[in-house]
Amino acid sequence: MPHTTVNGISIHYETHGDGPPLLFIHGLGSSLRDWEYQIDAFAGRFRVITVDLRGHGRSDKPKGPYSMELFAEDVGAFLKKIAKKPAHVVGLSMGGAVAYHLALDYKHLLRSIVVTNMSALVPVKTFAQKRFYYGRLLISALLGPKRMGKLIAQHVFPKPEMAHLRDTLESRWAQNPRRPYLSSFKALKNWGVMERLHDITCPVLLIHSEHDYSPLAHKKEVAARMKQATLMTLPGTHHVVNVEEPVSFNTLVMSFLAEQENQ
Repeated sequence: MPHTTVNGISIHYETHGDGPPLLFIHGLGSSLRDWEYQIDAFAGRFRVITVDLRGHGRSDKPKGPYSMELFAEDVGAFLKKIAKKPAHVVGLSMGGAVAYHLALDYKHLLRSIVVTNMSALVPVKTFAQKRFYYGRLLISALLGPKRMGKLIAQHVFPKPEMAHLRDTLESRWAQNPRRPYLSSFKALKNWGVMERLHDITCPVLLIHSEHDYSPLAHKKEVAARMKQATLMTLPGTHHVVNVEEPVSFNTLVMSFLAEQENQ
């Protein structure tokens, strides 16, 4: 289980295969384990790199506050050290927010980004937005990540035949220490890069699940603000689509990456 030191903290990561570097970045409360259905699918053509963000998995969990900019600073330093050359980056949810910042502030380290089920802003301003955000914050703070994981699992894996996926998510979520989880959760409040999207120049694939938290209409606006963005929808899927429908997800991502490699 390799670790490397960046920005004064120990970062846990794994590599598989050989070829152009392809980095996968997990979402809030998750870890590199969430990419288990992608490793074999991509390692035959790419050097697949998975990483635990600060506060997550087996990486260090220093005291907050955290921010998307700080996560990106960590990952930028990590890419420079480990990838050695510009990489493709795939981010899910909060990992997508990190990918946006990499494309904006560390563009020399990237070839393309794939942003899955992540908007370009997380407003906490309206009554409905505040109810959603603070409701989850209170559950996490008072009852802990374990309880939050149970609620999330029921939403993202709602079908009866997905019981094993719910069990896995609940078990992994329960392993999150409360303090770094809350620091990461708070980093999302009123985060946004909508006004900077026009500065993203690398090719972008936006993947939208039909039953994701944020609506398709907003993601269309996000795509329209970027120079080389393509938006694709996976029907019938939910937020953690790479686990729910890995074959469809992998096919979509591989097609996009192959196009970039063939240019």
